Amino acid sequence: MKSFQGKMCPKCHFPKMKNWEALTDEQKFLVERLPLNTDFTLEQRKKHRFCEQCWFEETGKENQLC
Repeated sequence: MKSFQGKMCPKCHFPKMKNWEALTDEQKFLVERLPLNTDFTLEQRKKHRFCEQCWFEETGKENQLC
């Protein structure tokens, strides 16, 4: 069985969250339009991790559901 790297999503339990570099261009486009976009600059958000299933955004300080 292939092991998954990364942390499990606390919202939907999807087994892999992605950092900014691992997202596709289409996923980055979507992430830029999520609600936390108003709370963080793009440079700050590039340090976050994202669930590609439910789009939970892990901020590092406190997690917020999208």
